Amino acid sequence: MEAAGLPLRFELDHDFTDALAHLAGIRTRRRLERDPVYRRIKPQLERVLRGFEWDLEPTLGTQLTPRRPGVVRVVAWNVERGKRFAGLRHALVHDPLLREADLLLLTEVDIGMGRSQNLNVPREIAAALGMGYVFANYHIVLAEGDRGERGHGVPNTKAMHGCALLTRFPVLRFEAVELQERKDKFHATEKRIGNKRALLCELLLPDGPLTVALTHLDPFTGPRQRASQLRLVAERLRRFGGDRMLLGGDLNTNTYDLGSGTGLAYNLLYKLRRFGFEGTVEQYMKPEELLERRVFDELRAIGLTIEGYNDFERGTIYYDVYDPEMARKALDYLPPPVCRAVMRWLERRLAPWDGRVPLRVDWFAGSGLRPRDPRVIERPTVDGRIISDHNPIVIDLDLELETPA
Repeated sequence: MEAAGLPLRFELDHDFTDALAHLAGIRTRRRLERDPVYRRIKPQLERVLRGFEWDLEPTLGTQLTPRRPGVVRVVAWNVERGKRFAGLRHALVHDPLLREADLLLLTEVDIGMGRSQNLNVPREIAAALGMGYVFANYHIVLAEGDRGERGHGVPNTKAMHGCALLTRFPVLRFEAVELQERKDKFHATEKRIGNKRALLCELLLPDGPLTVALTHLDPFTGPRQRASQLRLVAERLRRFGGDRMLLGGDLNTNTYDLGSGTGLAYNLLYKLRRFGFEGTVEQYMKPEELLERRVFDELRAIGLTIEGYNDFERGTIYYDVYDPEMARKALDYLPPPVCRAVMRWLERRLAPWDGRVPLRVDWFAGSGLRPRDPRVIERPTVDGRIISDHNPIVIDLDLELETPA
């Protein structure tokens, strides 16, 4: 969509909140498709699932000035729904690195979810920072959340979940790419309708246009399917165009197939046989070399590189055997007695890492740009509480401004 022909603000809204509890009680996709309530609201639901929300007014009349002369700072962060919202807002406003961001690429953001106080997370964050935003919806969520997010007792209102690009610079156009998912999330632990989408935006920086692709690949599948999803993004990027491109987000390069317990067990046994236990842990920090190589091949196929855009020394998420929420999620794959035995085994084997091993799942890739100082901000906390299960990643882009003769 060309931003020039759009209103400055648009709220993605719906009036089927009262139907959500009814849809949540339907057990199968086949019954859902026959249900009269679903069939009545389906046209509106499809509009919301493929919809956008935006506020571009803060980007008008900004003189195209970044927060620091000659440099555009970009942050990509999976903010885990925004469910620790007060801490998230505080970090983005006060952290020395985050507060100088000119672009924020946020994945896992809620609008009207009880787990995040039914806030409009992208709008609230953008308002706190004085930035414009574009939100692309993924899902209508029919549950309180995943296994570790249940029991808060706050009903969902809008029940939307997606990604958002926040910007200090004008948005020229935007569109989304629907990503095919192998597992129907209507039958997932966190029951929902819809698919992830990649958000493509063309922005006007002080030195010209920049195409940004905000991408969130599926963790509940394997590397081959993630590569197929990224191929869809790459093909659309070619058509979308732009001499300079930046892709960022959560590529979920966890080196596993989390779509089923069987797939997970096969992945783990394969790694242990090939690399041993320590070697398996080492692979988590270099997925681009072997186990998720297909994903990075798709980036290279359209001329994007990860070199110079990422800090390869630090992980962006951790497997923490002592994290209670991680243990609850393990119950999605294993019966309780087996789960407890596996967790005790992992405690012993991961003792050399203090029970916590890093993985690299969040990435930047670019072309036609001059990146510098890639960083990972380790486990930002506010009042002793970790804000998200992911670490934010940061990159500075040098502007190509002409200097006076």
